[in-house]
This record gives sequence, C-alpha cells and structure tokens, in this order.
Amino acid sequence: MKSAFFLSLATMAIFVASCSDDELKPVKHRIDTHIHLYDTTREVEYTWPPKDDKVLNKPHLPAEFSKEAKAAGVTGVVIVEASNHLSDNDWVLDLVADEADFYIGLVGNVDVHLEEFEGHIARLKQDKRFVGVRARRPGGVDFTDETVLKNLRSLAKHDLALDYLTNGGGIPGIETIDAVARAIPNLRIVVNHCLGYNFDGNPPPADWIAAVEKLAENENVSCKISGLYQRSVPQPAPQDLAHYRAVLDVLWEKFGQERLVYGSNWPCTKHTGSYQSFLDLVDQFFAKRGQEAREYYYWRNAAKVYRLPLE
Repeated sequence: MKSAFFLSLATMAIFVASCSDDELKPVKHRIDTHIHLYDTTREVEYTWPPKDDKVLNKPHLPAEFSKEAKAAGVTGVVIVEASNHLSDNDWVLDLVADEADFYIGLVGNVDVHLEEFEGHIARLKQDKRFVGVRARRPGGVDFTDETVLKNLRSLAKHDLALDYLTNGGGIPGIETIDAVARAIPNLRIVVNHCLGYNFDGNPPPADWIAAVEKLAENENVSCKISGLYQRSVPQPAPQDLAHYRAVLDVLWEKFGQERLVYGSNWPCTKHTGSYQSFLDLVDQFFAKRGQEAREYYYWRNAAKVYRLPLE
C-alpha cells in the first residue's frame, strides 16, 4: 500500500513535469521592443556602431530583420533610435512606413538637455508610432540638471515613455534612475538590458540586489529582459540559461510578472547567435512561469508602457 502511494506521487510528478511546457500555446502577440535599424552607407556622421566592428558596421535594414523576426513569430516591433541626429527619428519612421503594421513603435533620440525638447517631442508624437525617448547624448546625461528634469516632466505630460540605458549595471546608475522615478512618479520608465548587468555566471551581489529592490518599489519602472548576449562577460556569450538565471530570478522576484518586457537588441545579437537562439533562451525562463507570464512578457507589458494599440 505504501509503495503504491509513493508510486502514485511519482507518476503525478512526471505528469506535471511533462505537461507544463506542452500546454503552453503561442502567445497572442510577440512584440520585440528593442531593435536598431540603420544604414552605415548614408552620408551622415555616426558614433554607433563602432567602425571597427565587422559584424555591426554595415547596413541593418527592415528587409533583413523582418524576414528573420517574422520567422521567429514576432508580430510587432518597437525600434530604438541609436543616432545622435534629431532628423534620424524622421528617417527611421519613413524607412518603415510601408510596414507600419509591423513596426509599430519608435523610441526616439531627442537630447533631453535641449531647451526646445518639448517642441520636438510634440511634433514627433503627431506620428502615433513615436512612443518615447531614450535619454542619451555624447558625454552622458545629467539627470540632476533642472532642464533635464523639466523635459522629463514634459515627456510624462505628453504620455510618452523614457528608456534608460544603465551601461555596466552598476549601482550608481540604478540609483540615478531611482531618483528620477521618485521625482516624477507619472513618468513611465523602461530600464534597458536587465539594468545593464554584466552576466558573469555568478549569483549577483547583495548590494546590487538591494538596489534593484529599491528601484522596483517604483511602480512606474519596468525592466527589459533584453540584451543578454551583449551583457555577458564571456564572449561569444553562452547560450545556456544557467549563465543568466540567477540574475533573471532576482528581476522576476523584484519586478514581477507585469513589469518585465521583451527585447532582443538586434543586430547586436549577431555577435553570439541567431535571432531565434536569443528568443529560445529567454523563452526557457518564462515558459517555466506559465502561459500568463509569457503573455505579459511578450506583449501586455509593452502595450502598457508604450501605449501600443494591442488587444
């Protein structure tokens, strides 16, 4: 009798383990919220990609990405502008005008130090695909500057999002955006690339976890689970989830199901593997958390933070 009881428990465990992933369905939408499109043959000065990068320093345009992403099940895209030229916001919107049902959003680059900032975003948002700004400029952004803070309040007033890049994943960068989030609680903020953490395969330190916990107290802050390949210390990056899992576990615990967002950071993924390989990597993590978690990660959270027309 006792052996039959344990056998039934073992059978049940095998059943649950075998059915959990099999029961997952295709998500309703799969929105990639972080790609870059550019043409290095244009007669404009550019600072990114690096000119000595043989993988990235060539045109990366919609024809290539659309084919690869659609084959992987992507249904919509938010482009993140990496140019320092204000006019390139219009250039990239024009570039994808014929595929506006696929390229549904642009996080533009408008210098948040400009006195004319609000006028620029007011003009750009006349195109409904313009959904926000990533704060970046040569020499860096001073988030304590009064003009910058005024402009970020304008961003919130215009119902646009702020993307924030924490290079290096250091605690000072996390503390900087935490201060902004607390000062402007109605500003929707999306911190890019797992808070910029440098994945070395080890568990994250306690002081970093504490900083993440404090940042996540701000309900207006979301985090992109994106750029894992690029943020890996060993290169080419491991394609094994074990290398990233300890950090992802912290982000899941602190931000929860409704504030983690999918992004690939294509074409930077090319340094390690195919687009599909990156998607497979992150899906391993979210598949274990069930269908609902995947729906939030792949599109619901993006729709909320970027005001995307998805149902």
